[in-house]
Amino acid sequence: MQTKVILSEEEKITIGNTNFFSVKREIISKITNLLGEIGNNKMLIESWKNILVNEEEKIFEPKISKGENYLGLPYLILDFPKKFDDENQFAVRSFFWWGKYFATFFLLSGEDLGKFLPTILSNHDLLTQKFICVATNSDRWIHLIDSDYYIPISQLSKDEIEKIVKQNGYLKLATILPLADIKIAGDYFVEQHLFFQKIVT
Repeated sequence: MQTKVILSEEEKITIGNTNFFSVKREIISKITNLLGEIGNNKMLIESWKNILVNEEEKIFEPKISKGENYLGLPYLILDFPKKFDDENQFAVRSFFWWGKYFATFFLLSGEDLGKFLPTILSNHDLLTQKFICVATNSDRWIHLIDSDYYIPISQLSKDEIEKIVKQNGYLKLATILPLADIKIAGDYFVEQHLFFQKIVT
């Protein structure tokens, strides 16, 4: 039985670095506040209400979730608007993943998928003008945007997108903002909301 803990030089430095945690708390606080501003943006709330007419008010109430272990790393999520019924989902998810990226996901399933998919497909040319990916996996909750789970929509025809959606039972679009561009993260999240609104109307 080994009783000694043997650390590398990097680990020795890290274990003594208490400042990291105060810096991390400050970063998480700032990004939480940013997501709160997005979720309470009156312009976005009203424009979503104009699209999602006759929906319950709670759908437009922002929800921020956080955790320490999405594939080993901390994260923050803003869901707004959010409808997560078992068979009917409509949500825009703004996502911060420590050490990776900011991302925005647009998820549709059930009745809302049937309602909005034809309009989205009719905007295929508009979709291909931006770097937007479509989820290809059967698990709609994967936020790791890589070639195993997402394909750039510019590489797919309308028919191919429709085939993926039919096979998986949902549509999920995703965009990324590098962490290096954090200064424009607020504008990025607003722009993604406006873009998703545009492709469903």
